[in-house]
Amino acid sequence: MLVLSHCIFHILFLTTAAPPIAWLVALRFTLATVAPALFLPGLVYILSPSGGRVRKIALWVCGFITYYGLTIVVGDLAYYRQAGKHSTVELLLYYQNFFDVSLMALKDYTYVPLIYLVAGVAFFFGWRVLVRSEKQLPSASGGGRHFRQAAVVAAFAFLSLLFTRGGLQGRPVRPADAFVHLSQAHGDFALNGIYTSFYSMFNRSSFPVISDGESVARARSIIAGDNERFISDALPFLRVQQGSPAIKKNVVFIILESWSAKRLGVFGDKTGATPFFDSLAARGWFFTNAYATGRRSIASLPSAISSIPTLFGSLYITSPFEQNFQRGMGSVFKSAGYSTSFTYAASAGSMGFNAFARLAGFENIVTRESFAADAPHDGVWGVYDHVAFSRVLSDIDAAPKPFVSVMYTLHPHPPFTLPAGNAWYNETIPRAKYYNALRYSDQTLREFFTAAEKKIWFRETVFVLMADHAFDEAQGRDSYHIPLLIYSPGFVTPRRDARVASELDVLPTLVSLLQLPTLHAAMGKSLTAKGERFAFIDIEHAGGFITEKNGALLSVLFDTEGYSGHYNMSQDAAWQNLLQPAPLAAAKLQALKDYLGVMGYAIAKNRIAPANQAETR
Repeated sequence: MLVLSHCIFHILFLTTAAPPIAWLVALRFTLATVAPALFLPGLVYILSPSGGRVRKIALWVCGFITYYGLTIVVGDLAYYRQAGKHSTVELLLYYQNFFDVSLMALKDYTYVPLIYLVAGVAFFFGWRVLVRSEKQLPSASGGGRHFRQAAVVAAFAFLSLLFTRGGLQGRPVRPADAFVHLSQAHGDFALNGIYTSFYSMFNRSSFPVISDGESVARARSIIAGDNERFISDALPFLRVQQGSPAIKKNVVFIILESWSAKRLGVFGDKTGATPFFDSLAARGWFFTNAYATGRRSIASLPSAISSIPTLFGSLYITSPFEQNFQRGMGSVFKSAGYSTSFTYAASAGSMGFNAFARLAGFENIVTRESFAADAPHDGVWGVYDHVAFSRVLSDIDAAPKPFVSVMYTLHPHPPFTLPAGNAWYNETIPRAKYYNALRYSDQTLREFFTAAEKKIWFRETVFVLMADHAFDEAQGRDSYHIPLLIYSPGFVTPRRDARVASELDVLPTLVSLLQLPTLHAAMGKSLTAKGERFAFIDIEHAGGFITEKNGALLSVLFDTEGYSGHYNMSQDAAWQNLLQPAPLAAAKLQALKDYLGVMGYAIAKNRIAPANQAETR
């Protein structure tokens, strides 16, 4: 089953043939997947009499486990096509949102349920033949039977342990080991969705944790904004803006689902799907070198509204750490006298977004259930964006001023279902469905801003537009590259900014831009601040930093032990050639390593923000 999945992966996703070493690494992870899964039923099988009922039950249990693995493998192939990575703990979330995801699979990935059905039927009949043939095998008999059985059990246990650990090395194998001698693409080929899913489930906090004073000081030095003061040794990121009086501008933060920078006209795409955004970018503070922290919405939301990243694939949402004390955007602005609202027109509970928005301090939460039952919707995820934007406008009109309003769009997203009459591209255009949905999303922005410009609050509002993540881009720069725009006529000077920027930077940027004298615990750095910049990215098996040196754009990777290599994205945007010599000075590498570990400490030990103000004195 896993061998077949590797072959299918090779056909679907690799542009160059996997070298022999990639197949050997794939075998290593296949054995590490199979050995623990089948150990107990395999042991029962060995110890049971041949042809007996217990042995047949053990075989059927092995069959059930194998079929469950088939379920994950088939789903992982579709998941990888969209996310560009193997599934991790999202596996659990898909079971929680089974109905929605099943509809998406039927509409956009018809081949997936078809493969699953055919493979399932073939597997059942094949396994039944295996079980029936087992009783024909002769039982061990004669002298030395118990000795031979003990030897078999010992050998089976030893090999199972050896395969589970991935060899005789000092520590057990982990996903990062797939990339030691392989490129990103070939490392992904060597892994499988079963292994990555269960590894993430049982290693939810497998990221570095550092809390010593010197490391905290170094971490703070690379994120400190102008006129910011850190106020608690126990809370590494907690700080306050000092200086001029607050500028009580309203804030509208629009998080754009699956807007890949590569697909926008302002970045050179010729399809013409984003004419309005392209024109708006020319009138605002436009960041051409901004990056998402992850490749899924569930990883991006905490980064966007709370400046808290996913670390080493350990999603913050759904983790035990989600209940940590934090200073999300809602809490920060509420303490500054703002009314707060968060709109995500999917069903309440979808991916846990409404619950997280509440934890981030938002008071008014709008979901699918907040609309009329007959509100136009896409049949899978929720209410269409043009309807949701109308609701945002009316809610803003009624909200006490100043306000902060976050709108998380639903489109473009597979299966790319749109209202009738929204088709600009036919199937002769590559990615036609995506581009149609992107054009629809751009059109909803045009309609929203056309209406907003007529409102009395428009001139007193800062608009932030940012994608949550890129969509279906090959691993490399494009898979994290997103648009980021700050637009406020008469307040924010229009310009193109080529400095590196991150989703984590939005919250501290708004605090400094509006000079809010309120506590925040952002793990990013304000874009108004001087000094070197970087963008943290989560790559499942590593923590990465996109930064610049001497005009070259670098992706610098760290595993749990330290620096592990880098890509020169100015020459290798697709991450094909992992370079080992350190590209940065030792002090800079140490600061980045410490920053990564201090983030891990703050998350793992609930030291992001205080439970009450007493801790800040």
